Parts: sequence; C-alpha cells; structure tokens
Amino acid sequence: MPITSHRYTQDLNNPALVLVHGLGSAGSIWKSIVPQLIESFTVYAIDLPGHGDAPLNENEAMDPYSLAQAIVDYMVSEVKVEKMHVAGNSLGGWISLEMAAVAPDNVLSVTALAPAGLWHELPPRRFPPSLLARILAKISQYFMKTAYRLPMLKAIGYKKITHLWRELSFESCRDSVIAMARSKGYFPMWHGANGRRFKSVVPEKVRLSVVFGDSDLTLPEEIAQEKSVAPSHSRWIVVDNCAHVIMWNYPTLTVELIKKTALIAS
Repeated sequence: MPITSHRYTQDLNNPALVLVHGLGSAGSIWKSIVPQLIESFTVYAIDLPGHGDAPLNENEAMDPYSLAQAIVDYMVSEVKVEKMHVAGNSLGGWISLEMAAVAPDNVLSVTALAPAGLWHELPPRRFPPSLLARILAKISQYFMKTAYRLPMLKAIGYKKITHLWRELSFESCRDSVIAMARSKGYFPMWHGANGRRFKSVVPEKVRLSVVFGDSDLTLPEEIAQEKSVAPSHSRWIVVDNCAHVIMWNYPTLTVELIKKTALIAS
C-alpha cells in the first residue's frame, strides 16, 4: 500500500512522531504546529494512499485497521523507525488508535484529536459529512485567491471544523483546498470506514489521550464521542471553545497535549 511522509527535524536523535491526517486531507494540515513539534520530536507527516503525494493503487484495503498496519509497515521497513509516538486528527485519529492495536511494541503513545470511530451506534451513511467541502474545494481550487476573500465561501468550507475560520491564513486554506480537491483516495477511504467503528484492543502499556473540542460539529458528542468505545485506559480530554480541527484552533495546546501523552517534558 503506497504511503509517503514528509520528515521535519532539528535533531534525528529526537523521538519519532508520526502525524496522521483525516479524510481528504494531507500531511500539510500539520504545518502550523510542526515548528513547535520539532523542538522535541523528529516529525513524520504521513500522506495516506490517494492523498497528498501518495499514489492510489486499485483494490487496496482502505479501512482504518489496514491503513494503520500500512503506516507501521512503512515506518519500520522504509523509514527504519522501530519506536514511534503517533498523533492523528479525525479519521486519522481513528487510524492512530488502530496503530496502537496493530503494533503495541512499536507505538509508544497516541494522541487522538477528535477521532472518528467512537460512535454511539454504528451509523452507515450514504455520503461523507465533508462531501460539501469536497465539492466546494473542487470548484474553488481554480480561483482560490478570490474564494479566500469571500466570507460566505470561507464559512461553508471551514465553519464546521474551526470556530477560527475567519482567521485562517491563505496558506492553510490553499493547502487544504488542494488536498481535498485532488484526493483520489477520498471515496475509497470513506467506503473503507463507513459502517464500521473502532473495536480493537490496545494494551495498557500504550499511553492514550482522546481529545475532543466541546463545539465539534463534525463529530458531535451526542453521535460520535462514546467513551465506552475508546480503550478503557484512555485519558479523555475536552477542550473548551474548540471545534473539530484542534491543531488549527489551539496549536500550542495541541503540541503540549502530544508532548504530555508522550511523556516529553516541556
């Protein structure tokens, strides 16, 4: 399964941190926190199959468990990293939890930021919740500078995932629009997750934090934040005045949560 990564580091002796993006996104979504993270980690921002720079092969298993195994195999076999901390957002948060189940001897900690998969009930859906954003991205990629200046379009694209949508930089919007518009793996990954939920077992030796914003409109509390579905030893954290893409809402807090989960001193 094709996986690629972008490495960022100040010191290769720093512990490895693998960052896993969500549906229709790419490793570039982590740009805003990479400068802070590399003070403590060697960062590997993953591009999942059909996302970012990673190609898409036909007939690949694109469910979260299979993607988790593919990332671990890639890190161990290709990058030669045996031990790693992991953080993921949205569907990437679910994949991160699966990585801890797949390879508890390799994964030391997981910070799951607004992870999918923790449904109260198993909800097969006809369409992904981000489908409107994908349609808008496909259209607006051709006039991004104009679209960025139109509050209505910017609100449609980002209000559901961050309450700070007005303040998003052009670079962040451009990167996310390009990633969403060009993600050939969008529907394969959606179909791989649809109708499933997280049900794997993670050993207690893997440190886990599950973090949700209190204003998450993409995965709201009444639908998608069932504590009993998460591993019982997870540290459950709710961030006030925060939406779905937590690292965009509170970048410094996100870094501190990842470091605290990984037991890296501030």
